[in-house]
Amino acid sequence: MGLLPLEAFWSPCLWIEDVKEACKAIAFYICAISIVLITFICFDMDGGDSTQLYNPLFEADVKQSMKFVGGFAIAFLILLIGTCGLLVLGIRSMTRGLMIPFLIGLGILILFQFIFGLWLLGGYYIYLQVVLYTLCIWLWMSYNIYCWLAVYSQYLIFEKLQSPNIELLIP
Repeated sequence: MGLLPLEAFWSPCLWIEDVKEACKAIAFYICAISIVLITFICFDMDGGDSTQLYNPLFEADVKQSMKFVGGFAIAFLILLIGTCGLLVLGIRSMTRGLMIPFLIGLGILILFQFIFGLWLLGGYYIYLQVVLYTLCIWLWMSYNIYCWLAVYSQYLIFEKLQSPNIELLIP
Protein backbone atom coordinates (compact mmCIF):
# COMPACT_ATOMS: atom_id res chain seq x y z
CA MET A 1 0.00 0.00 0.00
CA GLY A 2 1.44 3.33 -1.06
CA LEU A 3 1.06 6.89 0.01
CA LEU A 4 -2.50 8.17 -0.15
CA PRO A 5 -2.66 11.34 -2.25
CA LEU A 6 -3.71 14.62 -0.66
CA GLU A 7 -7.04 15.99 -1.82
CA ALA A 8 -6.59 19.59 -0.67
CA PHE A 9 -3.71 21.86 0.28
CA TRP A 10 -3.76 23.91 3.45
CA SER A 11 -1.10 26.27 4.68
CA PRO A 12 -1.27 29.28 6.99
CA CYS A 13 -1.82 31.61 4.03
CA LEU A 14 -3.52 29.34 1.50
CA TRP A 15 -6.47 26.99 1.43
CA ILE A 16 -6.80 25.36 -1.96
CA GLU A 17 -9.35 22.62 -2.55
CA ASP A 18 -7.63 21.24 -5.66
CA VAL A 19 -4.11 19.83 -5.45
CA LYS A 20 -3.57 20.67 -9.12
CA GLU A 21 -4.01 24.38 -8.40
CA ALA A 22 -1.96 24.03 -5.23
CA CYS A 23 1.00 22.79 -7.27
CA LYS A 24 0.98 26.08 -9.18
CA ALA A 25 0.99 28.01 -5.90
CA ILE A 26 3.84 25.81 -4.62
CA ALA A 27 5.84 26.53 -7.78
CA PHE A 28 5.34 30.27 -7.20
CA TYR A 29 6.34 29.91 -3.53
CA ILE A 30 9.55 28.03 -4.40
CA CYS A 31 10.43 30.61 -7.09
CA ALA A 32 9.89 33.48 -4.66
CA ILE A 33 11.92 31.84 -1.89
CA SER A 34 14.69 31.01 -4.37
CA ILE A 35 14.89 34.64 -5.52
CA VAL A 36 15.08 35.84 -1.91
CA LEU A 37 17.82 33.29 -1.11
CA ILE A 38 19.79 34.20 -4.26
CA THR A 39 19.66 37.86 -3.21
CA PHE A 40 20.77 36.96 0.31
CA ILE A 41 23.66 34.80 -0.97
CA CYS A 42 24.80 37.55 -3.37
CA PHE A 43 24.81 39.97 -0.43
CA ASP A 44 26.98 37.57 1.57
CA MET A 45 29.35 36.99 -1.34
CA ASP A 46 29.71 40.73 -1.82
CA GLY A 47 31.03 41.08 1.73
CA GLY A 48 27.81 41.17 3.74
CA ASP A 49 27.43 39.77 7.22
CA SER A 50 27.35 35.96 7.19
CA THR A 51 27.84 35.38 10.91
CA GLN A 52 24.21 34.63 11.76
CA LEU A 53 23.41 31.03 12.65
CA TYR A 54 20.44 30.77 10.28
CA ASN A 55 22.53 31.88 7.29
CA PRO A 56 23.16 29.11 4.70
CA LEU A 57 26.69 30.47 4.24
CA PHE A 58 27.38 30.51 8.00
CA GLU A 59 31.01 29.66 8.80
CA ALA A 60 32.04 30.01 5.14
CA ASP A 61 35.43 31.60 4.56
CA VAL A 62 34.91 34.89 2.70
CA LYS A 63 38.04 34.54 0.57
CA GLN A 64 37.85 30.88 -0.40
CA SER A 65 34.87 28.66 0.30
CA MET A 66 32.15 31.32 0.14
CA LYS A 67 32.68 31.94 -3.58
CA PHE A 68 32.45 28.23 -4.40
CA VAL A 69 29.61 27.35 -2.03
CA GLY A 70 27.70 30.53 -2.86
CA GLY A 71 28.09 29.94 -6.59
CA PHE A 72 26.93 26.36 -6.20
CA ALA A 73 23.92 27.45 -4.12
CA ILE A 74 22.97 30.13 -6.66
CA ALA A 75 23.26 27.63 -9.53
CA PHE A 76 21.12 25.13 -7.62
CA LEU A 77 18.45 27.74 -6.86
CA ILE A 78 18.36 28.86 -10.50
CA LEU A 79 17.90 25.22 -11.52
CA LEU A 80 15.14 24.93 -8.91
CA ILE A 81 13.40 27.94 -10.48
CA GLY A 82 13.67 26.18 -13.84
CA THR A 83 12.11 23.04 -12.40
CA CYS A 84 9.21 25.19 -11.16
CA GLY A 85 8.56 26.14 -14.76
CA LEU A 86 8.70 22.48 -15.75
CA LEU A 87 6.27 21.67 -12.94
CA VAL A 88 3.73 24.20 -14.21
CA LEU A 89 4.12 22.88 -17.76
CA GLY A 90 3.73 19.33 -16.50
CA ILE A 91 0.56 20.25 -14.60
CA ARG A 92 -0.96 21.97 -17.64
CA SER A 93 -0.12 19.16 -20.06
CA MET A 94 -0.62 16.31 -17.55
CA THR A 95 2.94 15.11 -18.17
CA ARG A 96 4.31 13.33 -15.12
CA GLY A 97 7.88 13.35 -16.41
CA LEU A 98 8.04 17.14 -16.15
CA MET A 99 7.14 16.94 -12.45
CA ILE A 100 10.03 14.64 -11.50
CA PRO A 101 12.86 17.26 -11.66
CA PHE A 102 10.92 19.46 -9.25
CA LEU A 103 10.36 16.57 -6.84
CA ILE A 104 14.08 15.72 -6.94
CA GLY A 105 15.18 19.36 -6.52
CA LEU A 106 12.84 20.03 -3.61
CA GLY A 107 13.90 16.70 -2.07
CA ILE A 108 17.54 17.83 -2.21
CA LEU A 109 16.59 21.15 -0.61
CA ILE A 110 14.73 19.33 2.19
CA LEU A 111 17.73 17.06 2.75
CA PHE A 112 20.02 20.10 2.97
CA GLN A 113 17.76 21.72 5.56
CA PHE A 114 17.78 18.55 7.66
CA ILE A 115 21.57 18.13 7.47
CA PHE A 116 22.17 21.84 8.13
CA GLY A 117 20.01 21.61 11.27
CA LEU A 118 21.91 18.54 12.47
CA TRP A 119 25.22 20.31 11.79
CA LEU A 120 24.09 23.34 13.81
CA LEU A 121 23.00 21.17 16.74
CA GLY A 122 26.12 19.02 16.63
CA GLY A 123 28.58 21.86 16.24
CA TYR A 124 27.03 24.48 18.48
CA TYR A 125 25.02 22.51 21.03
CA ILE A 126 26.41 24.55 23.92
CA TYR A 127 24.46 27.62 22.79
CA LEU A 128 20.77 27.46 23.64
CA GLN A 129 19.79 29.77 20.79
CA VAL A 130 20.99 27.14 18.30
CA VAL A 131 18.08 24.93 19.35
CA LEU A 132 15.64 27.70 18.43
CA TYR A 133 17.32 28.30 15.05
CA THR A 134 17.33 24.58 14.33
CA LEU A 135 13.66 24.26 15.25
CA CYS A 136 12.84 27.17 12.93
CA ILE A 137 14.83 25.59 10.09
CA TRP A 138 13.10 22.24 10.68
CA LEU A 139 9.69 23.91 10.86
CA TRP A 140 10.37 25.43 7.44
CA MET A 141 11.62 22.01 6.31
CA SER A 142 8.36 20.39 7.44
CA TYR A 143 6.40 22.93 5.35
CA ASN A 144 8.60 22.07 2.37
CA ILE A 145 7.90 18.38 3.00
CA TYR A 146 4.18 19.16 2.94
CA CYS A 147 4.63 21.00 -0.37
CA TRP A 148 6.59 18.02 -1.72
CA LEU A 149 3.77 15.70 -0.65
CA ALA A 150 1.20 17.88 -2.43
CA VAL A 151 3.17 17.77 -5.69
CA TYR A 152 3.76 14.03 -5.30
CA SER A 153 0.03 13.57 -4.70
CA GLN A 154 -0.69 15.29 -8.01
CA TYR A 155 1.88 13.00 -9.61
CA LEU A 156 0.01 9.98 -8.20
CA ILE A 157 -3.32 11.38 -9.41
CA PHE A 158 -1.91 11.77 -12.93
CA GLU A 159 -0.47 8.27 -12.71
CA LYS A 160 -3.87 6.84 -11.82
CA LEU A 161 -5.61 8.82 -14.57
CA GLN A 162 -3.07 7.72 -17.17
CA SER A 163 -2.88 4.06 -16.22
CA PRO A 164 -4.36 1.77 -18.86
CA ASN A 165 -7.59 0.03 -17.99
CA ILE A 166 -7.28 -3.22 -19.87
CA GLU A 167 -10.08 -5.71 -19.62
CA LEU A 168 -9.37 -9.19 -20.85
CA LEU A 169 -12.39 -10.60 -22.61
CA ILE A 170 -12.17 -14.35 -22.92
CA PRO A 171 -14.96 -15.90 -24.99
